[in-house]
Amino acid sequence: MWKRVATLIALGKSSYGFMLRLILKWKFLCIFLLVLLTVILIHLGWKKWLLSVPQPLPQVSTINVGQTDSLQLGSYYEVSIPPTGKDKYISANYRLWLPNGVPTIRGLIIKQHGCGGDPTTAIGLTYANDLQWQALALKYQFALLGTKLPTGDQSTDVPNGYQACDDWAVIDRGSEVALLKALSELGKKSDHPELNKLPWILWGYSGGADWAVQMLQKYPERTIAVVAMRGGGVVVEGVSIFPEFNSKILEVPVLFAAGGKDAYAEETLYLPKKIFARYRKAGAPWTFAIEANAGHDAAETRQLAIPYLDAILSARLNENKTENDPQLRLIDQAQGWLGNLTSHEVAPVSQFNGEALADVWLPNEEIARKWQEYSTNPAFWNQVRYKFCSNKNLVTLLGAPQLIDSCYPNKITPTQKPNAPIDVRITKITANEVVLSWGFSPTLENGLPQFRIYRDNSLIATLQGQEYSGDDTPSPTQVVLEFRDQEANAKAVYNVSAFNAIGESMSHSLSN
Repeated sequence: MWKRVATLIALGKSSYGFMLRLILKWKFLCIFLLVLLTVILIHLGWKKWLLSVPQPLPQVSTINVGQTDSLQLGSYYEVSIPPTGKDKYISANYRLWLPNGVPTIRGLIIKQHGCGGDPTTAIGLTYANDLQWQALALKYQFALLGTKLPTGDQSTDVPNGYQACDDWAVIDRGSEVALLKALSELGKKSDHPELNKLPWILWGYSGGADWAVQMLQKYPERTIAVVAMRGGGVVVEGVSIFPEFNSKILEVPVLFAAGGKDAYAEETLYLPKKIFARYRKAGAPWTFAIEANAGHDAAETRQLAIPYLDAILSARLNENKTENDPQLRLIDQAQGWLGNLTSHEVAPVSQFNGEALADVWLPNEEIARKWQEYSTNPAFWNQVRYKFCSNKNLVTLLGAPQLIDSCYPNKITPTQKPNAPIDVRITKITANEVVLSWGFSPTLENGLPQFRIYRDNSLIATLQGQEYSGDDTPSPTQVVLEFRDQEANAKAVYNVSAFNAIGESMSHSLSN
C-alpha cells in the first residue's frame, strides 16, 4: 500500500498524487502550528494567557460610593412620531443625546440605520449611546441623534403590505416629516428649541445611506457633511433617482465608504462610485473610499469617518458668525490632499501628479494617510481573523449575536494612546474582596478602549470597553468602570491602564 502511495506522490502529474501531497502538507502544517501553540501556552502559562482575554465590564454598579460617573457627559431624550395621513412608514422613534452644560447647541449629528436587523431591538436608537461619537459631538457642542424605523422584510402588520424599509428609506413617504417633527418635540422636551433649525451631519448605513443622500438633495444649505456607508446610490424600485446637478450640493463634502467585497456591490459600490465621479468632476469636495477585503458591514469605517468629520467641522463651522455671515463656510479645496483610487497614492493638492477632479479629495494629511490604510489589504492574519468572525453560522454557534470590533482587520493604526484612567478608588467589600472604580474620558480616536487591571505590578484582568457591531451599533450601550477583585490582600497596590494597538496609559498607583 505504502509503495502505491509513494508512486502516486512521485508521479507529480497525477491529480491524486497532487491531492495527497496537499493533504499531507496541510496535515504537517497543522501539526506544527498546534505544537507551536502548545509551546507558547506552556511558556506563557495558560492562566496568564487567559488574563489577556478581555472580559466585559459590568453594566450596573455593585457599589455606591458617591463617585460621579465620568462616562455620563450628557442627557438622553426620546420621542415617538406616529404616521399620519399618507405617511407610509410604520413607526418612527428617536433618541437624542445632549452634552451637559451647553446653553445653545451648535449642530446635530444624525445617524440613520439600515434595513436589516431584528425589528424588536433598539438598534438605531442606541447610536445615541455611542461614546466615541459622543466625543465628536461634545468637541463641537453638537447633539447626537439615533433613529429607529422598521427593519426586516415586508411586514404583515401594515395595511396594503407596505415594505418596512422601502417605505422610510424614501424620504417623501413620511420619514423626512417624521424627523422634523421629532426635532421639534425634542427641542421642547430638552428646552433646546434651536434643534429645529440647526445645521446637521447626515450619516447613513445601507438603506440609511440612501436616506441621507436624499436629505442632502433636499437640504444642501443645512447639511455640513454626509457619510454614506455601504450605500448612497439611491435606488427606488430598481431605478436610481439621484437628480441632476445642484450647485448647492457641490458645496457639501461627502464621504462614500464602500466595501470591496460587498455582496450588494452593484447598488452599494458601483452605483455610488458613478455618482461620485459625476459630482467630483463638477468640482465637489467628495471622497470615495473602498475598504479593502470588507463586506457590507461597517468594519473600520468609523476610524476613517470620525476623524474625517472632525476635519470637516473644523473647516466649515463659522466661529465668528454674525447675522450677515454664512452659517457654514465653503471648503477651500486647495488646502486639502488628493488620493488616487487605483494606486492609493496621496499628495497635497499643490503637488499631486494627475487629473485632480478624477481623484478623491481629502481634507488633510492625517485623513489622507487613514484613507490609504482603509483602502489597502490588511495583514494576512488579520484577514484570517475577519473571515473567521464573518462566518455567521460560527458566530451564532458561539453565542455572539453579531460581529464585534475585535473581529475587524485593524487596518487603520491609531496615532495616539488612550487617556490614562483617573480618580481610581478602592472600596473594601470583605477582608479578601475589593471593588476598583475609576474615571475615564473617551476620545474621538479611541472611544472607550480596553483596560488592564494590575495588582502589585502583575496583570490580573483585561476588560473590554465599548465595541461596535457590523452596522456600527455600540456594544454594550451601558458600562460601569468597575472591577471586583476577589483575591485581594491587605497590602495590595493597584493600577488601571487603558490601551490600544500602540500602547497603554497607566493610572497612579493606589494601595488597598
